[in-house]
Amino acid sequence: MIVMMWREKYRPRSLAEIEGQDDVIDRLKSFTERKQVPNLLLWGSRGVGKTSSVLALAQELYGSHDENLFIVECRDFVEQRKKWLRADKRFRFYYDEHKSALDIFKDMIRSYAVLAPINAAFKLMAFNNADLLPVDAQQALRRIMERSSRTSRFIFITTKPSAIIPAIRSRCLNLLFQPLIKTGAMDRLLLRIASQEELELTDHGLEMLKRYAGGDAGTAIDIMEAASAISNTNRIDSEEIVVVAQELRKRSNRVADLIDMALAGRYRELRADLKRLMRDEKMSGREIVEAIHDIVLQRKARLGARRLAKVMIHIGDADYKLCSAFNSMIHIEELVVRCRHFYSNSGSDSNSGFKIP
Repeated sequence: MIVMMWREKYRPRSLAEIEGQDDVIDRLKSFTERKQVPNLLLWGSRGVGKTSSVLALAQELYGSHDENLFIVECRDFVEQRKKWLRADKRFRFYYDEHKSALDIFKDMIRSYAVLAPINAAFKLMAFNNADLLPVDAQQALRRIMERSSRTSRFIFITTKPSAIIPAIRSRCLNLLFQPLIKTGAMDRLLLRIASQEELELTDHGLEMLKRYAGGDAGTAIDIMEAASAISNTNRIDSEEIVVVAQELRKRSNRVADLIDMALAGRYRELRADLKRLMRDEKMSGREIVEAIHDIVLQRKARLGARRLAKVMIHIGDADYKLCSAFNSMIHIEELVVRCRHFYSNSGSDSNSGFKIP
């Protein structure tokens, strides 16, 4: 028997099942009724139903013909490049070792976009975490969008719409997904899942779960599933949530270790640990930069206002460079070394640590 993770087990299968996004869902339903969908830019914070909406939209448009939905995980492409292209069977006929990863990617998308859909007027081509795509890749997609308008509709899914080039944004209907916490949808979702799993989620447990998940429904479901596994009863309280959340925080502490290594001048270890974070822990360059941002803010007293402002500028610069980078490690290493410069000049002890409490 195949055991599904709760995140997939309770993923909405239809547009009507998606919580807390009434305005967006009404718009998508109108598209399915008319069998007409424009190019879309779906944006909002993590875990609010963007990807689930695309899957549900495809289900209502095509039913069992899931070949008409093509999803590209842009993070995998940007972080792994040719390694990912070589392993993905969809790219098998387009892979050429002598071509660059970007050229292979463009050839594949261009060829697939013009293929006729199966028993439908058009296909859906969705790009998850589209903000991670380099600018030249986005420019290529803009041209492909124009040339394949008869056969394909493009959907860009992102948490950072400003990282999508204006030429694409202007060709898409922009739909904003609201935070689930504001609408109360997060509470309803988690309590419903707990009830279906025959669990009692206490008020304290629910509040602690929302606090650690930060508005991400997928993360909240994962934490609740892990908490149920360590609980000796069918009751989930704040204690179980805290135990699981502390384990999740170890990833952030691994990022803090990178700064400690830079402060101590242990650059070979830094590079090896950074590779492990990105390869084994599957952290993207953007996630690592965000973790560095949080760590620096928690230790801002050691810098002072002037140095803190300069560090924040470098963090923003690194985040911008990742928009067009094919090798995130270069820019993250540069950022960490810059952090070392400011902290080493602030009279701090390099062994004092940056661990998140």
